[in-house]
Amino acid sequence: MSGEILVLSEHVAGVIDNVTYELLTLGRQIADEKGIGLAVLVLGNQTNALQDALSESGADVVLVADDLSLETYSAEVYAAVISDVVRERQPMMVLTGYTYFGIEMSAAVATRSGGSILSNCQDLNFNGDKPVVVRPMYGGTLLSRIGINGPAPYVLSFEKGALPRVELSGKTAELVSVPVAIEPATLKSSTIEIIKAAVGEIDIKKANILVSAGRGIADKENLTLISELAEALGGAISCSRPVADMGWLTPEYQVGISANYVTPSVYIACGISGASQHVAAMRDSGLIIAINKDANAPIFRVAHYGIIGDLFDVIPAMIKEAQG
Repeated sequence: MSGEILVLSEHVAGVIDNVTYELLTLGRQIADEKGIGLAVLVLGNQTNALQDALSESGADVVLVADDLSLETYSAEVYAAVISDVVRERQPMMVLTGYTYFGIEMSAAVATRSGGSILSNCQDLNFNGDKPVVVRPMYGGTLLSRIGINGPAPYVLSFEKGALPRVELSGKTAELVSVPVAIEPATLKSSTIEIIKAAVGEIDIKKANILVSAGRGIADKENLTLISELAEALGGAISCSRPVADMGWLTPEYQVGISANYVTPSVYIACGISGASQHVAAMRDSGLIIAINKDANAPIFRVAHYGIIGDLFDVIPAMIKEAQG
């Protein structure tokens, strides 16, 4: 098999996102099996610390696109630079996270390179040289296995947390500078400002214990029960997308790939079915407890402990126990 595996790295505030290391673990496995190279691309301005972090991450090559034009994320600019790299290096496969960044970049790169794209993947195997992925359907209630019949490069985006992360050791990667040639006059858009999302009374991303409400709480008034449990445990409340969509809680409390990724020590899912978009954003929690009266709810697949029962019976008992 010719080509290489190319991982598109993500970083926020000077820190490499965990999904990048998950993709590098998968990429290293494939590269070793196929006898090809593994490269990771980092884009930004003044990226020395990011280069250092990635140089010991298992990749053979760290491609560095370091330029002032890349300091602030712009989909148009980033897509142009990444597409140039893909055209130059001709990778067999491009791996990215199923995140805002990955969703925008994977579609643009696949289109510009004439490749094939599959998004929201959870696992990857091969049928000969053709990738076969596993991805969720119908809100995560079913999984499907899909083969790619189209041409390379195969651009695949993976749910954050779906892949294991293994600390990879070995040789230090080669650093290769990538030329950046952006003509500002040719751009159709420009980023004026990055607006940080407002947080609620507490930033759920910083909470050690989260008690999360789903559609199963049935009514906005029943959020009181969720709040009582959170207070008894010294935690905070959060919610799934339906609760936010119905206006029962503001989006700042929503857990999901379109809202907040959370990694508390304890995550208690109350009446949450477990759609893939929700699970992907909380599956890295230290301990996951699910309460649902549907024994077949997908949330039980990722829960460390599952309680099959009516949350209106279970939660009061938990509150009583927590209060001693």
